[in-house]
Amino acid sequence: MRGLAALGVLTTHVALSAGQVGIGDVPGNGFAGVMLHQLHVSLPIFFVLSGVLLYRPFVAATVAGSQGPKLRPYLWRRLLRTMPAYWLLVVVTLVLLNRDAVNTLWEIVRPMLLLHIYQENARVIGMEQTWSLATEVAFYALLPLMAWLMHLFARRVTDPVRRSRRILACLLVPMIVGVAYTVYVHGPAFEPWAIQQEWPFKWFGYVAIGMALATLSVTAEAVPDRVPAPYRLLMRRPGLAWVAAAGVYLAACFSPFGEPGYANYPAVPQAVTEHVLYLLFGLLALAPLTMPKESPRFMVAFLSNPVMTYLGRISYGVYLWHIAIIYFYGGGLMQAGGFIELMSVVLVGSVLAASVSYFLVEMPAMRLRERLGKATVKPSVEVIER
Repeated sequence: MRGLAALGVLTTHVALSAGQVGIGDVPGNGFAGVMLHQLHVSLPIFFVLSGVLLYRPFVAATVAGSQGPKLRPYLWRRLLRTMPAYWLLVVVTLVLLNRDAVNTLWEIVRPMLLLHIYQENARVIGMEQTWSLATEVAFYALLPLMAWLMHLFARRVTDPVRRSRRILACLLVPMIVGVAYTVYVHGPAFEPWAIQQEWPFKWFGYVAIGMALATLSVTAEAVPDRVPAPYRLLMRRPGLAWVAAAGVYLAACFSPFGEPGYANYPAVPQAVTEHVLYLLFGLLALAPLTMPKESPRFMVAFLSNPVMTYLGRISYGVYLWHIAIIYFYGGGLMQAGGFIELMSVVLVGSVLAASVSYFLVEMPAMRLRERLGKATVKPSVEVIER
Protein backbone atom coordinates (compact mmCIF):
# COMPACT_ATOMS: atom_id res chain seq x y z
CA MET A 1 0.00 0.00 0.00
CA ARG A 2 2.89 2.37 0.67
CA GLY A 3 4.16 1.64 -2.83
CA LEU A 4 0.76 2.51 -4.33
CA ALA A 5 0.57 5.68 -2.26
CA ALA A 6 4.05 6.76 -3.39
CA LEU A 7 3.14 6.12 -7.04
CA GLY A 8 -0.08 8.10 -6.67
CA VAL A 9 1.69 11.11 -5.15
CA LEU A 10 4.44 10.92 -7.79
CA THR A 11 1.89 10.78 -10.62
CA THR A 12 -0.14 13.76 -9.47
CA HIS A 13 3.02 15.86 -9.11
CA VAL A 14 4.23 14.82 -12.55
CA ALA A 15 0.80 15.65 -14.00
CA LEU A 16 0.94 19.11 -12.45
CA SER A 17 4.48 19.70 -13.69
CA ALA A 18 3.62 18.55 -17.22
CA GLY A 19 0.55 20.78 -17.50
CA GLN A 20 -2.00 17.96 -17.33
CA VAL A 21 -3.56 19.64 -14.29
CA GLY A 22 -4.75 23.20 -14.65
CA ILE A 23 -3.53 26.01 -12.42
CA GLY A 24 -4.57 29.67 -12.32
CA ASP A 25 -6.15 30.54 -15.64
CA VAL A 26 -4.16 27.89 -17.52
CA PRO A 27 -6.39 24.85 -18.24
CA GLY A 28 -5.25 21.28 -17.88
CA ASN A 29 -5.97 18.25 -20.01
CA GLY A 30 -9.72 17.95 -19.46
CA PHE A 31 -10.89 14.58 -18.15
CA ALA A 32 -7.34 13.23 -17.77
CA GLY A 33 -6.39 16.27 -15.72
CA VAL A 34 -9.36 15.75 -13.41
CA MET A 35 -8.49 12.10 -12.77
CA LEU A 36 -4.77 12.69 -12.38
CA HIS A 37 -5.17 15.61 -10.00
CA GLN A 38 -7.29 13.66 -7.55
CA LEU A 39 -4.74 10.88 -7.28
CA HIS A 40 -3.84 13.13 -4.39
CA VAL A 41 -6.17 10.84 -2.42
CA SER A 42 -3.08 8.62 -2.21
CA LEU A 43 -1.52 10.91 0.37
CA PRO A 44 -3.79 9.93 3.31
CA ILE A 45 -2.65 6.31 2.93
CA PHE A 46 0.73 7.24 4.44
CA PHE A 47 -0.91 8.83 7.47
CA VAL A 48 -3.49 6.08 7.95
CA LEU A 49 -0.83 3.37 7.70
CA SER A 50 1.27 5.11 10.33
CA GLY A 51 -1.73 5.27 12.63
CA VAL A 52 -2.53 1.59 12.13
CA LEU A 53 0.95 0.14 12.47
CA LEU A 54 2.41 2.33 15.18
CA TYR A 55 -0.62 2.58 17.43
CA ARG A 56 -1.51 -1.12 17.24
CA PRO A 57 0.92 -2.32 19.95
CA PHE A 58 -0.18 0.55 22.21
CA VAL A 59 -3.88 -0.20 21.84
CA ALA A 60 -3.27 -3.94 22.20
CA ALA A 61 -1.83 -3.21 25.65
CA THR A 62 -4.95 -1.24 26.56
CA VAL A 63 -7.67 -3.45 25.09
CA ALA A 64 -6.15 -6.93 25.19
CA GLY A 65 -3.67 -6.53 28.04
CA SER A 66 -0.54 -7.35 26.05
CA GLN A 67 2.81 -5.73 26.72
CA GLY A 68 3.11 -2.28 25.20
CA PRO A 69 6.21 -0.83 23.51
CA LYS A 70 8.89 0.87 25.59
CA LEU A 71 9.38 4.57 24.96
CA ARG A 72 13.13 4.73 24.36
CA PRO A 73 13.29 1.87 21.78
CA TYR A 74 10.21 3.24 20.08
CA LEU A 75 11.76 6.69 19.63
CA TRP A 76 15.09 5.27 18.44
CA ARG A 77 13.36 3.12 15.87
CA ARG A 78 11.34 6.02 14.50
CA LEU A 79 14.40 8.26 14.33
CA LEU A 80 16.57 5.70 12.54
CA ARG A 81 13.83 4.67 10.11
CA THR A 82 12.96 8.21 9.10
CA MET A 83 15.80 10.69 9.40
CA PRO A 84 18.96 9.23 7.77
CA ALA A 85 17.36 8.91 4.32
CA TYR A 86 15.77 12.32 4.74
CA TRP A 87 19.08 13.92 5.73
CA LEU A 88 20.63 12.55 2.53
CA LEU A 89 17.90 14.33 0.52
CA VAL A 90 18.51 17.56 2.44
CA VAL A 91 22.23 17.53 1.73
CA VAL A 92 21.78 16.83 -1.99
CA THR A 93 19.03 19.39 -2.56
CA LEU A 94 20.78 22.12 -0.57
CA VAL A 95 23.99 21.63 -2.54
CA LEU A 96 22.52 21.15 -6.01
CA LEU A 97 19.28 23.12 -5.99
CA ASN A 98 19.49 25.69 -3.17
CA ARG A 99 23.15 26.67 -3.01
CA ASP A 100 22.56 30.35 -3.76
CA ALA A 101 19.74 30.61 -1.21
CA VAL A 102 21.73 29.25 1.75
CA ASN A 103 23.40 32.17 3.55
CA THR A 104 23.25 31.21 7.23
CA LEU A 105 23.71 28.12 9.36
CA TRP A 106 20.04 28.27 10.33
CA GLU A 107 19.05 27.75 6.69
CA ILE A 108 20.85 24.40 6.89
CA VAL A 109 19.74 23.38 10.37
CA ARG A 110 16.10 24.32 9.77
CA PRO A 111 15.37 21.71 7.07
CA MET A 112 17.57 19.16 8.83
CA LEU A 113 15.20 19.36 11.81
CA LEU A 114 12.06 19.53 9.63
CA LEU A 115 11.31 23.02 10.90
CA HIS A 116 11.13 24.67 7.47
CA ILE A 117 7.40 24.03 7.22
CA TYR A 118 6.74 26.23 10.26
CA GLN A 119 8.26 29.41 8.82
CA GLU A 120 6.91 31.43 5.93
CA ASN A 121 9.19 31.72 2.89
CA ALA A 122 11.39 28.89 4.16
CA ARG A 123 10.46 26.25 1.61
CA VAL A 124 13.38 24.34 0.14
CA ILE A 125 13.44 23.69 -3.63
CA GLY A 126 13.15 19.98 -4.33
CA MET A 127 11.64 19.26 -0.90
CA GLU A 128 8.17 20.77 -1.25
CA GLN A 129 6.48 17.49 -0.34
CA THR A 130 8.31 17.11 2.98
CA TRP A 131 5.62 19.04 4.84
CA SER A 132 3.84 15.68 5.13
CA LEU A 133 6.97 14.08 6.61
CA ALA A 134 6.98 16.82 9.24
CA THR A 135 3.42 15.81 10.13
CA GLU A 136 4.48 12.17 10.37
CA VAL A 137 7.39 13.03 12.67
CA ALA A 138 5.14 15.18 14.85
CA PHE A 139 2.81 12.19 15.17
CA TYR A 140 5.71 9.89 16.07
CA ALA A 141 6.65 12.24 18.89
CA LEU A 142 3.10 12.69 20.20
CA LEU A 143 1.88 9.10 19.86
CA PRO A 144 3.20 7.80 23.22
CA LEU A 145 1.52 10.70 25.03
CA MET A 146 -1.73 10.25 23.11
CA ALA A 147 -1.68 6.50 23.76
CA TRP A 148 -1.00 6.99 27.47
CA LEU A 149 -3.86 9.48 27.92
CA MET A 150 -6.33 7.23 26.08
CA HIS A 151 -5.04 4.26 28.08
CA LEU A 152 -5.83 6.06 31.35
CA PHE A 153 -9.33 6.89 30.13
CA ALA A 154 -10.08 3.46 28.69
CA ARG A 155 -8.75 1.46 31.65
CA ARG A 156 -11.45 2.90 33.89
CA VAL A 157 -13.69 0.16 32.54
CA THR A 158 -12.84 -3.54 32.43
CA ASP A 159 -14.71 -4.78 29.37
CA PRO A 160 -12.50 -4.82 26.23
CA VAL A 161 -15.32 -3.61 23.98
CA ARG A 162 -16.12 -0.69 26.26
CA ARG A 163 -12.44 0.19 26.36
CA SER A 164 -12.40 0.12 22.58
CA ARG A 165 -15.42 2.40 22.41
CA ARG A 166 -13.78 4.90 24.74
CA ILE A 167 -10.68 5.00 22.57
CA LEU A 168 -12.76 5.44 19.41
CA ALA A 169 -14.61 8.32 21.07
CA CYS A 170 -11.28 9.99 21.90
CA LEU A 171 -10.11 9.60 18.30
CA LEU A 172 -13.06 11.66 17.09
CA VAL A 173 -11.34 14.70 18.60
CA PRO A 174 -8.39 14.97 16.14
CA MET A 175 -10.78 14.29 13.25
CA ILE A 176 -13.05 17.15 14.31
CA VAL A 177 -10.05 19.40 14.95
CA GLY A 178 -8.77 18.61 11.45
CA VAL A 179 -12.04 19.66 9.84
CA ALA A 180 -12.26 22.80 11.99
CA TYR A 181 -8.67 23.76 11.20
CA THR A 182 -9.36 23.24 7.49
CA VAL A 183 -12.23 25.73 7.70
CA TYR A 184 -10.00 28.17 9.58
CA VAL A 185 -6.91 28.00 7.37
CA HIS A 186 -8.88 28.17 4.11
CA GLY A 187 -10.92 31.12 5.33
CA PRO A 188 -10.29 34.86 5.02
CA ALA A 189 -7.69 34.97 7.79
CA PHE A 190 -5.00 33.51 5.52
CA GLU A 191 -3.63 34.15 2.07
CA PRO A 192 -3.77 31.26 -0.44
CA TRP A 193 -1.03 28.70 0.13
CA ALA A 194 -0.10 30.13 3.52
CA ILE A 195 2.42 27.94 5.30
CA GLN A 196 -0.11 27.27 8.08
CA GLN A 197 -2.19 25.03 5.79
CA GLU A 198 0.64 22.50 5.91
CA TRP A 199 0.80 22.29 9.71
CA PRO A 200 -0.07 18.99 11.44
CA PHE A 201 -3.36 20.21 12.97
CA LYS A 202 -5.04 19.75 9.61
CA TRP A 203 -3.73 16.22 9.05
CA PHE A 204 -3.85 14.40 12.38
CA GLY A 205 -7.41 13.29 11.62
CA TYR A 206 -6.01 10.95 8.96
CA VAL A 207 -3.66 9.42 11.51
CA ALA A 208 -6.63 9.07 13.87
CA ILE A 209 -8.44 7.04 11.19
CA GLY A 210 -5.53 4.60 11.23
CA MET A 211 -5.54 4.50 15.02
CA ALA A 212 -9.26 3.73 14.92
CA LEU A 213 -8.65 0.86 12.49
CA ALA A 214 -5.92 -0.48 14.80
CA THR A 215 -8.38 -0.34 17.69
CA LEU A 216 -11.05 -2.22 15.74
CA SER A 217 -8.52 -4.80 14.58
CA VAL A 218 -7.29 -5.51 18.11
CA THR A 219 -10.88 -5.69 19.39
CA ALA A 220 -11.80 -8.15 16.62
CA GLU A 221 -8.95 -10.40 17.74
CA ALA A 222 -9.73 -10.10 21.45
CA VAL A 223 -13.54 -10.52 21.29
CA PRO A 224 -14.44 -11.67 17.76
CA ASP A 225 -18.12 -12.14 18.61
CA ARG A 226 -18.61 -8.49 19.63
CA VAL A 227 -17.07 -6.58 16.73
CA PRO A 228 -18.93 -3.37 15.72
CA ALA A 229 -21.41 -4.04 12.91
CA PRO A 230 -19.74 -1.95 10.12
CA TYR A 231 -16.37 -3.61 10.74
CA ARG A 232 -18.04 -7.03 10.90
CA LEU A 233 -19.68 -6.35 7.53
CA LEU A 234 -16.31 -5.55 5.98
CA MET A 235 -14.85 -8.69 7.52
CA ARG A 236 -17.45 -10.67 5.58
CA ARG A 237 -17.23 -8.58 2.37
CA PRO A 238 -13.83 -6.82 2.34
CA GLY A 239 -14.05 -6.14 -1.39
CA LEU A 240 -16.91 -3.72 -0.69
CA ALA A 241 -14.46 -1.38 1.00
CA TRP A 242 -12.34 -1.02 -2.14
CA VAL A 243 -15.43 -0.54 -4.31
CA ALA A 244 -16.60 2.20 -1.96
CA ALA A 245 -13.09 3.73 -1.95
CA ALA A 246 -13.24 3.92 -5.76
CA GLY A 247 -16.60 5.70 -5.44
CA VAL A 248 -15.10 8.19 -2.98
CA TYR A 249 -12.23 8.87 -5.40
CA LEU A 250 -14.71 9.61 -8.20
CA ALA A 251 -16.71 11.86 -5.89
CA ALA A 252 -13.50 13.80 -5.16
CA CYS A 253 -12.79 14.07 -8.89
CA PHE A 254 -16.19 15.49 -9.76
CA SER A 255 -17.07 17.41 -6.61
CA PRO A 256 -19.61 20.21 -7.19
CA PHE A 257 -17.29 22.57 -5.33
CA GLY A 258 -14.25 24.20 -6.88
CA GLU A 259 -12.85 23.55 -10.34
CA PRO A 260 -12.26 19.87 -11.15
CA GLY A 261 -8.90 19.35 -12.75
CA TYR A 262 -7.37 22.55 -11.35
CA ALA A 263 -4.78 22.71 -8.57
CA ASN A 264 -5.83 26.17 -7.40
CA TYR A 265 -6.06 26.90 -3.69
CA PRO A 266 -9.53 25.70 -2.62
CA ALA A 267 -12.10 27.80 -0.86
CA VAL A 268 -13.71 26.50 2.32
CA PRO A 269 -16.50 24.37 0.74
CA GLN A 270 -14.12 22.57 -1.60
CA ALA A 271 -11.43 22.19 1.08
CA VAL A 272 -13.83 20.68 3.63
CA THR A 273 -15.40 18.38 1.04
CA GLU A 274 -12.03 17.07 -0.08
CA HIS A 275 -10.86 16.71 3.52
CA VAL A 276 -13.83 14.54 4.46
CA LEU A 277 -13.65 12.50 1.25
CA TYR A 278 -9.94 11.86 1.81
CA LEU A 279 -10.71 10.69 5.35
CA LEU A 280 -13.25 8.23 3.92
CA PHE A 281 -10.85 7.08 1.22
CA GLY A 282 -8.09 6.34 3.71
CA LEU A 283 -10.52 4.44 5.93
CA LEU A 284 -11.96 2.32 3.12
CA ALA A 285 -8.65 1.65 1.36
CA LEU A 286 -6.94 0.33 4.50
CA ALA A 287 -9.81 -1.27 6.44
CA PRO A 288 -9.70 -4.67 4.66
CA LEU A 289 -5.98 -5.02 5.39
CA THR A 290 -6.43 -4.60 9.16
CA MET A 291 -8.82 -7.49 9.66
CA PRO A 292 -7.78 -10.59 11.60
CA LYS A 293 -8.95 -12.96 8.89
CA GLU A 294 -6.95 -13.55 5.71
CA SER A 295 -7.39 -10.93 3.00
CA PRO A 296 -9.18 -11.92 -0.23
CA ARG A 297 -7.02 -13.56 -2.88
CA PHE A 298 -7.29 -10.66 -5.33
CA MET A 299 -5.98 -8.24 -2.69
CA VAL A 300 -3.11 -10.56 -1.83
CA ALA A 301 -2.26 -11.07 -5.50
CA PHE A 302 -2.39 -7.35 -6.23
CA LEU A 303 -0.43 -6.14 -3.22
CA SER A 304 1.98 -9.02 -2.61
CA ASN A 305 3.43 -9.70 -6.05
CA PRO A 306 7.20 -9.06 -6.36
CA VAL A 307 6.86 -5.71 -8.17
CA MET A 308 4.47 -4.20 -5.63
CA THR A 309 6.42 -5.66 -2.73
CA TYR A 310 9.62 -4.04 -3.96
CA LEU A 311 7.89 -0.71 -4.59
CA GLY A 312 6.53 -0.86 -1.07
CA ARG A 313 9.99 -1.56 0.30
CA ILE A 314 11.51 1.49 -1.42
CA SER A 315 8.40 3.69 -1.21
CA TYR A 316 9.93 6.07 1.32
CA GLY A 317 12.74 6.88 -1.09
CA VAL A 318 10.30 7.31 -4.00
CA TYR A 319 8.36 9.78 -1.88
CA LEU A 320 11.53 11.64 -0.89
CA TRP A 321 13.24 11.92 -4.28
CA HIS A 322 10.58 12.37 -6.96
CA ILE A 323 10.22 16.16 -6.62
CA ALA A 324 13.98 16.70 -6.74
CA ILE A 325 14.19 14.56 -9.88
CA ILE A 326 11.53 16.71 -11.55
CA TYR A 327 13.74 19.72 -10.86
CA PHE A 328 16.91 17.97 -12.03
CA TYR A 329 15.26 17.02 -15.32
CA GLY A 330 13.04 19.96 -16.16
CA GLY A 331 14.44 22.85 -14.17
CA GLY A 332 11.25 23.44 -12.16
CA LEU A 333 7.92 22.02 -11.08
CA MET A 334 5.93 23.81 -13.77
CA GLN A 335 8.28 23.57 -16.76
CA ALA A 336 9.29 19.97 -17.06
CA GLY A 337 8.07 18.73 -20.46
CA GLY A 338 5.42 16.31 -21.70
CA PHE A 339 3.58 13.95 -19.37
CA ILE A 340 4.69 10.59 -20.80
CA GLU A 341 8.29 11.69 -21.13
CA LEU A 342 8.41 13.23 -17.66
CA MET A 343 6.56 10.32 -16.06
CA SER A 344 9.06 7.86 -17.51
CA VAL A 345 12.06 9.87 -16.36
CA VAL A 346 10.71 10.58 -12.87
CA LEU A 347 9.50 7.04 -12.28
CA VAL A 348 12.77 5.44 -13.35
CA GLY A 349 14.85 8.08 -11.61
CA SER A 350 12.85 7.82 -8.39
CA VAL A 351 13.08 4.03 -8.31
CA LEU A 352 16.85 4.19 -8.87
CA ALA A 353 17.38 6.91 -6.26
CA ALA A 354 15.08 5.12 -3.82
CA SER A 355 16.93 1.83 -4.34
CA VAL A 356 20.27 3.49 -3.61
CA SER A 357 18.76 5.16 -0.55
CA TYR A 358 17.27 1.90 0.68
CA PHE A 359 20.33 -0.30 0.35
CA LEU A 360 23.02 2.24 1.28
CA VAL A 361 21.25 4.34 3.92
CA GLU A 362 17.95 2.88 5.12
CA MET A 363 19.00 -0.75 5.56
CA PRO A 364 22.18 0.10 7.54
CA ALA A 365 20.09 2.41 9.73
CA MET A 366 17.52 -0.35 10.26
CA ARG A 367 20.26 -2.76 11.28
CA LEU A 368 21.47 -0.17 13.76
CA ARG A 369 18.01 0.26 15.20
CA GLU A 370 17.96 -3.44 16.12
CA ARG A 371 20.64 -2.53 18.66
CA LEU A 372 19.43 0.89 19.79
CA GLY A 373 15.73 0.21 19.47
CA LYS A 374 15.34 -3.47 20.22
CA ALA A 375 11.84 -4.64 19.33
CA THR A 376 9.37 -4.86 22.20
CA VAL A 377 6.29 -5.83 20.17
CA LYS A 378 5.03 -9.04 18.72
CA PRO A 379 6.99 -10.35 15.69
CA SER A 380 3.92 -10.24 13.45
CA VAL A 381 3.44 -6.54 14.11
CA GLU A 382 7.18 -5.93 13.62
CA VAL A 383 7.15 -7.63 10.22
CA ILE A 384 4.25 -5.46 9.10
CA GLU A 385 6.03 -2.29 10.29
CA ARG A 386 9.09 -3.11 8.16
